[in-house]
Amino acid sequence: MGSGSTLRAMSGRVSVRRLLLLFLGALALAVFVLNWTYGRLPAEPASTGSFAHVGDLRIRYLEHRGAGVPVVLIHGQPGTAEDWEDVTSLLTGHRTIAIDRPGYGFSSGGYVPFDRQLEAIHELLEKLHVRRPILVGHSYGGTISLGFAERYPRQVRGLVLVDAAAGGLQVESLAEVQAHAVQFLQLPVIRQIANATFAQLLATLSVNSGDSEAFHPGPVVQAHRDRVLAINMTHGDLEAFAGEALAANGVIDQIDGKLGTIRAPAVVIQGEDDELVEATHGRRLADDLPNSRLVMVYGGHMQPYDHPAVIARAVQSIGEIPRASGAILQSKLGEVPGSGPGTRE
Repeated sequence: MGSGSTLRAMSGRVSVRRLLLLFLGALALAVFVLNWTYGRLPAEPASTGSFAHVGDLRIRYLEHRGAGVPVVLIHGQPGTAEDWEDVTSLLTGHRTIAIDRPGYGFSSGGYVPFDRQLEAIHELLEKLHVRRPILVGHSYGGTISLGFAERYPRQVRGLVLVDAAAGGLQVESLAEVQAHAVQFLQLPVIRQIANATFAQLLATLSVNSGDSEAFHPGPVVQAHRDRVLAINMTHGDLEAFAGEALAANGVIDQIDGKLGTIRAPAVVIQGEDDELVEATHGRRLADDLPNSRLVMVYGGHMQPYDHPAVIARAVQSIGEIPRASGAILQSKLGEVPGSGPGTRE
């Protein structure tokens, strides 16, 4: 090959390399701009509600006074106490307490192991003088409610389990990989660099995708999306989310193994089209609980927004049950009708 051919070949390689570098530079600039425009996370709002210290944790809760059976509402992963607003507004007469689970919302941030969460909720209820409440849990909040009933059986009047993460559910390998990535991006220095360059955009895209899947087949509730972006994408909440995702399979196996010991009456509410907790898991959960009743509803995973009346009716049905033997409890629970169209029992 002559010197002219060699120079032309080298020039061609340099041009391709230059074009590639220009493309990567333009792509990085576009991501940076989008990170601070479309992806920019909103400021965290001011907190509302009340706070209580339990050990080294500070728990935030929203309480409505009432004289009826107390109702404690536990959100999923992620979430805040506001997820229950449409439900508590239908429970007038009951004392309702919706909490920010340890690690989330305005409660102490960071990963809090499952057993410590149970202890913290128990300590909180003792501090608030709540006796034998009905526990209402959504998604991983349902797992928490089941764990509480297994650990403190005499202190639970009943359970309402809404698309609960139980009944053989297992976190997929891809979700575990994503959780490890979230943990890495929360490391000191890396977190600051990532947030300044691309992590806000990544969080916004993840929330949009996650809410679309959770609310499917219905529309996303904008208020929920806004809260997740403003509150649940903060450092402490992300650490809590990742830690729970990595521990979830072991926790669910532990809970499922003791379902037969739960004697409290339970209503299992399950979305027929739930893509996060498929209907087979809800049916299995209802089968494995000794005093349970299954209510299938139209829709996906976000029943506190899609079917708050069904949840409220389930709470009221348990609140009307007198203390009695298991057989009577099961019979009484079976008398409760559904709530409106789209409900099948």
